Amino acid sequence: VCDFESGQSCLRIIRSSERVQLVSDGTLQAAESRGDAQIAALPYVRWIEAQLSRDLGPGGHVLYIGGGGYTLPSLMLDADPEARATVVEIDPLITRVVRSHMPRAARTMARDSDRMTIVHADGRVFLNETDGRFDAVVLDAFSSGAVPAHLVTREAFARVRAITDGPVYVNLIDRPDGPIARGVHAVLSELWPHVRAVQGPVSSRGRANILLTAAADRIDGSIPMPEQFADTAITPARSFTDDRSWTGHR
Repeated sequence: VCDFESGQSCLRIIRSSERVQLVSDGTLQAAESRGDAQIAALPYVRWIEAQLSRDLGPGGHVLYIGGGGYTLPSLMLDADPEARATVVEIDPLITRVVRSHMPRAARTMARDSDRMTIVHADGRVFLNETDGRFDAVVLDAFSSGAVPAHLVTREAFARVRAITDGPVYVNLIDRPDGPIARGVHAVLSELWPHVRAVQGPVSSRGRANILLTAAADRIDGSIPMPEQFADTAITPARSFTDDRSWTGHR
């Protein structure tokens, strides 16, 4: 059952005494702790934000493909008054729900509207058409629990490589060393000399967050990982391409 529904998203807001959760198509997208602190409640989000802060320093301009709960760009803008974020979210409904029901993100979106540019468009279309440059890119886009296939091909990441001066961070949900992770890891390894893979705890459905970092320079692994997250090995595989990719959930 959806609290809010569009042609692209079935959204629910789940509140408890401790946190507010945004669920999209049955998959947890974002969470905020309740109370004065209102910190990001998902460990991988806090870890990526720490990585960004360490890798970029102050004043970075980050492209986020996938808005979700707008937690990551909100964390960055809260921590760095010089930072800028461009967030590409395909579904305007998600943005409206976040503004109404996710307090921390909504506060940052209102306060820092001059530093957070929100674009309602397909991420691949934006990549193909933008003439901007970015200091880093975060790909955290999901449809029905999986990243859309056209966002994780060699051609898509070649465009990311062309417009990005720094590292790229990718969040996937897959089985350990699963086919999506293998294909994306293969793409990143073709385009960047350094790629790191980190895996979170495996759910009852056998899936986990798999976080990939790709960079031109050696990746600093000094940021402590969240509990139950660890570096993981990804089996070499054939890259996804626009004509030979995987079939998404939709």
